[in-house]
Amino acid sequence: MSQPKLPKECNAISYKTLSLNLKFFRHRLRMTQADVAAQAGISVKYLSLIETASFQNPPTLEVLFDLARVLKVEPYKLFKEI
Repeated sequence: MSQPKLPKECNAISYKTLSLNLKFFRHRLRMTQADVAAQAGISVKYLSLIETASFQNPPTLEVLFDLARVLKVEPYKLFKEI
């Protein structure tokens, strides 16, 4: 069985942007991590890891699409600097 791929160091800025944007959009909707995680079908712990860019298993496109849907934004906005 293969191990999860670790994020590449060269993508660190994109992961940091993702984490900041997730927090921004979540706060804009006045949602808790528990609210977003439940609606996106992920654990609060995993959402917390994504929001702090301290994960070893990068989120899949499915997770990102679900998070964007819950946060009511187009998926590309998760990676665009605000």
